[in-house]
Amino acid sequence: MTTARSPEAERLLALATDYVLEHGVAGVSLSRLAQSIGSNNRMLLYYFGSKEQLIAAATSAAYDRFPALHGLLPGLREDGELTELIERGWRRLRDPENAAFLTLFFEVFALAARDPDDHRAHLGVLAAHWPAEMRHVFTEHGYPPEEAELAMLQLLALWRGMQFSLLSGLDVADLDAAHDAAVRQLFPPRR
Repeated sequence: MTTARSPEAERLLALATDYVLEHGVAGVSLSRLAQSIGSNNRMLLYYFGSKEQLIAAATSAAYDRFPALHGLLPGLREDGELTELIERGWRRLRDPENAAFLTLFFEVFALAARDPDDHRAHLGVLAAHWPAEMRHVFTEHGYPPEEAELAMLQLLALWRGMQFSLLSGLDVADLDAAHDAAVRQLFPPRR
C-alpha cells in the first residue's frame, strides 16, 4: 500500500466512494467492488492495503462530500446560547441531503461493532473527529474539563440515537421536538 495517493488511487477511491454511497458495504467482496469500479483486487490492495482500509478511506471520502456536515461542529462555536446552537446543529445534521452518508455511517459502524478486530480502520474513521471537537465546544461554553467530557458523551449519544430514529423513518417534527426538549434538560444555561 502506498501512503501518498496517486491520481489513480484518487480515481479509484472516488469510484469506490460512489459505490458505497449507492450500494452500501454489507456483504460486498473486494472482487465485486473492484469489478464494479473497473479495477481488480491487486490494484485495490496495492493502493489501499485491504478491503477494510479501502472502505474506511471511502467512508472518510464520503463524509467530505457532505458540506452541511462539515459546518456542523464549527456552527456550535458561533455566538449564541449553547442550547440554540445545538438545536441548529441537529437540524443541520438531520437535513435530508445527509441521508446517504448517515446510512453509510451506521452500516459501517455495524460492521465494526460486529467484528472490531477486523474493522479497526472503520472504528478509527468513525470515532476520530466529533468527540474532541464537541468536548472543546463545551469547554468554550464554560464547562470544566470533567463536565465537558460528560456533556460531549451526552450530546454524542443523543445525536446518534436521533440519527438512528431519523433513518428508521420517524417523523422529523417529532424528532425535532424530542431533541430540543432533551437538549434543554441536558444542557441548561449556565449562570
